[in-house]
Amino acid sequence: MSIAFDLNEIVNGSDRQTNFTTTLLKLIFKADRNNREKLRQSFPEAVRIVEHYLNTGNIIDLESDV
Repeated sequence: MSIAFDLNEIVNGSDRQTNFTTTLLKLIFKADRNNREKLRQSFPEAVRIVEHYLNTGNIIDLESDV
């Protein structure tokens, strides 16, 4: 499944998914700058898609980090 699908489910869907990527995206949303940089080291695409969404309101489709 793509990161975009999971992000769309969080912001526009039922938000009932509990898979790893959905949980990771929620964590990235909540992370402060320091912790977001730590997450970026292991999950750069997931952090990038969340930051893009926060800055533009648009969901881009990127390859999954996991």
